[in-house]
Amino acid sequence: MKKALKTKLGEISIDLIDEPRAVARLDIDTEPVKELALSISELGLLQPIVIREAAGRYEIIAGHRRYLAHKLLGLKSIKASVVKMSDKDTVIARATENLRRVDLTPMEEAAIYSDLVNVHKMDFEEIGKKMGKTAGTIKRRLDLVKMPPILQNAVHQKLISMTVAEELWPIADLTSLEYYLTFAIENGCTKEVARQWCKDWRDSERRSDETGELPGGHQSPQEPRPYYVACDLCNGPAEMSTMIRLSICPACYKTIKDNI
Repeated sequence: MKKALKTKLGEISIDLIDEPRAVARLDIDTEPVKELALSISELGLLQPIVIREAAGRYEIIAGHRRYLAHKLLGLKSIKASVVKMSDKDTVIARATENLRRVDLTPMEEAAIYSDLVNVHKMDFEEIGKKMGKTAGTIKRRLDLVKMPPILQNAVHQKLISMTVAEELWPIADLTSLEYYLTFAIENGCTKEVARQWCKDWRDSERRSDETGELPGGHQSPQEPRPYYVACDLCNGPAEMSTMIRLSICPACYKTIKDNI
């Protein structure tokens, strides 16, 4: 049985506490921190933060936002549980807490796993066991950090899904990738539609090779090209010019969809 951690509860000076050495959040929304600060000012801190001693000071393990809320309120101290924990156990505990967040983006999750692999030399199987994930899930998230920055940013900002990014990733020409990504963001995109776009790009590249056109001779984004959107019923890709539009109320649409 794993030995329980010895903890010491007390009021610790804010000035003695350092923020996490490796923050897994790519950005921290200030609005939830403000809301938390308001709650703390009215009700007090309901759950102490968790910290550990480090070089005569303290490092946050869990409760970063609670700490930021206290600083925002100008408070001089914060209730904290002080634990003894190794560097590796600290990273795992902090990663576990961050992975519980409902608003964690795939890119932030990838950053957590990347730190565990590259800095702490953990393999996919070990990470999976610690985090309750499969090794395949860990690898899939880590593949995100290999994508072009424009795809990473779109996924992080939740402009497209991770599956759409994965389907667009093979489009090696940056101009074409930007074109399709912009269209996906402005008009919405499913995995199937993104896959069809990637196929169109590959076909265009192959035709360029066969006809001996100059490198990059694929169809320009400024030239007319087929636009694919998802069918509302089967979710498959369909060229926009062939789509049939119906003016029906939501109730009738649901009846048609349920009976097909």
